[in-house]
Amino acid sequence: MLFDGFGRKIDYLRISVTDRCNLSCFYCRKNGIEGFPRNEILTFEEIEFIVDIFKNEFEIKKLRLTGGEPLMRKGIDSLICRLCSKGLSVNLTTNGILLFKFAKFLAEQGIGVNLSLDTLNHNKFKFITGFDFLDYVLDGLEQFLSNGGNLKINTVVLKGVNDDEIFDLIDFAGKKGVEIRFIEFMPFVGKDVWSSYFVSEDEIKSRIERKGNLVFLGNGSSTARVYLFDNRVRIGFISTVTRPFCDSCSRIRITSDGKIVLCMFDDRGYSLKKFLRPEFDGDALRKFIIDIVKKKPRGFVDLKDKMAKFEMIKLGG
Repeated sequence: MLFDGFGRKIDYLRISVTDRCNLSCFYCRKNGIEGFPRNEILTFEEIEFIVDIFKNEFEIKKLRLTGGEPLMRKGIDSLICRLCSKGLSVNLTTNGILLFKFAKFLAEQGIGVNLSLDTLNHNKFKFITGFDFLDYVLDGLEQFLSNGGNLKINTVVLKGVNDDEIFDLIDFAGKKGVEIRFIEFMPFVGKDVWSSYFVSEDEIKSRIERKGNLVFLGNGSSTARVYLFDNRVRIGFISTVTRPFCDSCSRIRITSDGKIVLCMFDDRGYSLKKFLRPEFDGDALRKFIIDIVKKKPRGFVDLKDKMAKFEMIKLGG
């Protein structure tokens, strides 16, 4: 097992497989940002080696693939098959643009999908993402669910943009029989932009409770608190800013260029490349991970006064 310096058990690994994306969401990608050189991106063999270390040495069983947009990575289905064969719980976060191409495969593999969907309005979708690809997202969602897939909707609530769609999105999730999770906009962009669009969990809940009851069901994960609305729709809240969950944080991230990032708001990344290239060194990597994880900061509660170093598109959602 793996523990950090605060005694928190680390049992959740998130790996970004690419920093490329087919959208340009303003809260994720800064203007002019360049992608990693392709030769710096971890190969599938390197990813699998890292996962084996975490699984076999540290008993980590929960894995999430992120990006960028992970479904843009060529051969991603092959990697998923290899990871699933290890007995891991493999999940994936996607913007849904390419989901229709992988819907049947992902459902058959038992991959849990978190789908980013901030709006049901075409104009707003283009404003947020830079493109009007909403129909692709909705088509992918339908195909994945029709194949029996397990899906949750992730919605970043933005003041003056989509906060008037809260009930439309709840109704949509209810009709599809899926959980929707409202996520507080995090300060990964300039503070002026962040403060202009930020909507707190309390404000979202207050609006919802004017139209129906919210019954607390418990913590759906280390990050989300889940409620039942109107006895029909599961609603989760992920509120890093107003209700940080740092004391129960069990995760670390690995960027697509092979850096361990211990906290989304830390300004450091620790490269794993020297243990992977020119050849694998499992013993040294294991010892390195143990030492580095001890440096995991308490979290946003201590780092909230400084902007995160990593753009979301490079960090992995």
